[in-house]
Amino acid sequence: MNVSKLDNQQSSCDDTVVCLTDINVVYGNYVALYNINLDIYKGEFIGICGPNGSGKTTLLKTIIGLVKPLTGEIKLYGDNISEKIPKEVRFKFGYVPQFAPYDKNFPATVKDVVEMGTYAKAGLFKRITDKDRNKAFEILKLVDMEHFVERPIGHLSGGQQQKIMIAQALAAEAEVLLLDEPTSALDFRMTEDVMELLDFLNHTHKITIVTINHNIKLLRAFTKRIICLNKMISYDGPTSDPNLDDVINKIFY
Repeated sequence: MNVSKLDNQQSSCDDTVVCLTDINVVYGNYVALYNINLDIYKGEFIGICGPNGSGKTTLLKTIIGLVKPLTGEIKLYGDNISEKIPKEVRFKFGYVPQFAPYDKNFPATVKDVVEMGTYAKAGLFKRITDKDRNKAFEILKLVDMEHFVERPIGHLSGGQQQKIMIAQALAAEAEVLLLDEPTSALDFRMTEDVMELLDFLNHTHKITIVTINHNIKLLRAFTKRIICLNKMISYDGPTSDPNLDDVINKIFY
């Protein structure tokens, strides 16, 4: 059951980018998500927390159609995608999975990886144009990584690689970023750097952001809305709600 609701949430259908209704996800005999009802609105910066095995990654994958629910309805930008996600809707979502560092010998530069994002709409066999190259470079500037354009991706630090994966999603013109623990393998400085980048993209470029993170203090510092998940939604509301600490204590301890 939802403990709280955001007071300032928009109710207009025009503002809704994700609408999940009565979602249940089952793997064999294992219930991964139970009775999920969730609306996400344009321009939100949402944090998702919960213990291991609570369904956080499954939730993100369900939103973008990588996991099919047993029951329930999924709408993205108002389109029912229970059967198939329309191409024009699918490319509005950028999914950044849990961090897995590139091998140092991986044969691609920073520029190559970001330019891959431009293939999303046109297909893998398109030719890279000057427009694509300029677009990729402008996005690298946006994430403050333009100085590494010719650097092999495997030679970057973990935090820098995460920035490049975010840049790749933006190159595909994503309006919504779904990030699965983007700071889990990073040190304190790079963790703040990545979260500050997400905050910048949210405030300055109106990118809707949903990020999973175990660090509750970090989510409170950067997000306005937190969802506590333990197969069910235990809390959905603002970071300032006094009920939040009680919910966190119950689901984590």
